[in-house]
Amino acid sequence: MNPSIEIHVDPLNPGQFFACCGLLELADRLWPGTEAAFAQNDCRFHLFGTGTLPELIRSIATAELEHCDPTDVTSSPIAIGAPFRRLRIDWWEHPVLEARDLKVWAGTMESYGIAASLQAALRSEQFHGPNLLDVGMVVANSDDPSKKKEPYYYDARRAPNAHSRDTGFSANDLGLNSIAHPAVELLCLIGLQVARPERQSRTRMYDYRTWTVPIPTNLLLAASSGAVSGLGGNAYRFENWFRTGQKKHKAFRSAMRLA
Repeated sequence: MNPSIEIHVDPLNPGQFFACCGLLELADRLWPGTEAAFAQNDCRFHLFGTGTLPELIRSIATAELEHCDPTDVTSSPIAIGAPFRRLRIDWWEHPVLEARDLKVWAGTMESYGIAASLQAALRSEQFHGPNLLDVGMVVANSDDPSKKKEPYYYDARRAPNAHSRDTGFSANDLGLNSIAHPAVELLCLIGLQVARPERQSRTRMYDYRTWTVPIPTNLLLAASSGAVSGLGGNAYRFENWFRTGQKKHKAFRSAMRLA
């Protein structure tokens, strides 16, 4: 069976892994019955459905995006609506600590405001190809395009330069803007609603697992945490790392492959 969509993936980037999970969830909400699997040593993500990648990305970029609690600027849940079956994204409000601890933004960063700006960025045709997870740019604020919007920090490529210990200053502390990868950041946020890494005994360490047998969305939660056997794939471990001296803001760091 040939895939209808192929995505290029860095399996050592947890943001890209969970972005793939988000992409499968949205594809299924647009084309019910879509399945997906990793291939080529986890460097490709294949969707088996009825649509094309440009159709899917255009739908994501123009979908209804709801600010579920307008009184909560920083942590309000978000909902994605038409043309998709409605999906509420609120995993950071989950009573289980393993979910809440995956929230990387803090302070004045806005859950909905960042999502809306990332969504607007996806309207570029640059995201219509298999390398959409590698398309980087400075993201404009959707409310005021003359200003910039920093992402959540799910893309592991941002983590090495996020802390003053590495660069001599913290970009977040100084309010600087830098290159973000909008597809990774937005789709990872969505993916964490339906897929979850397994928390380890060491603080802020998590494992996730790829799979090589095509699965539907109702297996995403179990498959991504390695709770289902017989699906093939590999296991990876990453740290959800404090990226500022305040120890409030976090970032997903690059993963290591487990034996």
